[in-house]
Amino acid sequence: MEIIAFVLIEVLPGKAREVAKAISTLDGVESSYSVTGPYDVIVTLKVADLKTLGELVSEKIQIVDGVATTFTCVVSG
Repeated sequence: MEIIAFVLIEVLPGKAREVAKAISTLDGVESSYSVTGPYDVIVTLKVADLKTLGELVSEKIQIVDGVATTFTCVVSG
C-alpha cells in the first residue's frame, strides 16, 4: 500500500530555501517548498510503506543541515 505524507519542518533562521532544496533531491520526495507561517518548509512524500516513511524522515530528512523539528502527517483515505 502506497503511503502519502506531508512533513512540516521548522528550520534554523535563514536556512529554509537551502533545506527545501536539499530535501527535494531525496528518493520518495514528491515536492519540497519553502513557505511562510508556523513551519518553514513543507514536503510531500510518496513511499511504499510506513517503515520506509519512518526511515526517510528520521534517517534522511531530520539530518539535513538546518532542520530543527519535523511533524509528519500521513494522508488517510
